[in-house]
Amino acid sequence: MARTDEAVAQILARKPFAVLGYSAEDAVWCPACLRTAAGLSPGRTDTCGQPVFPLYARDAAVREEICEKCERSLYELLAARHGAAKPKAVTAQLRVHGKRCTLEFERLPPAEVRTALKSTGWRWDPRLRVWWSGEAVPRVPTGVVLPGAEKPHTAAAKPPIVRRRS
Repeated sequence: MARTDEAVAQILARKPFAVLGYSAEDAVWCPACLRTAAGLSPGRTDTCGQPVFPLYARDAAVREEICEKCERSLYELLAARHGAAKPKAVTAQLRVHGKRCTLEFERLPPAEVRTALKSTGWRWDPRLRVWWSGEAVPRVPTGVVLPGAEKPHTAAAKPPIVRRRS
């Protein structure tokens, strides 16, 4: 619990209005369950016509709340959600089509990687389901691993074969 308190204290130092969860339909929801299970979103009304209210981490009265759906502590979820320092690395295939380079992922990359792709000049093509870049030498953001790029292949020449006539 001490680690959780320290993590939340660090979060509150950076973001004074960090959201623990939401109150909607006379229940308390974590951010993930609010969207997936309930189909609601902040800033809108619930099915009863009441607004969806955020629960802030600074309010000591709501720190003991538990999500209605997943039954996990909102306080611990906040610490775990912001405690992850680095997202997992995602593997992508780099290919060249015409004058454009493309990155193709096996599955949807995490939001951090998608944001990094957008900020480095990559664009999404929904028809081909690839990220493309028009730059001559595209920048691959951190968090994207290209197979074969970890260790460059060095080709060594073999000694010549000398055949003698008899």
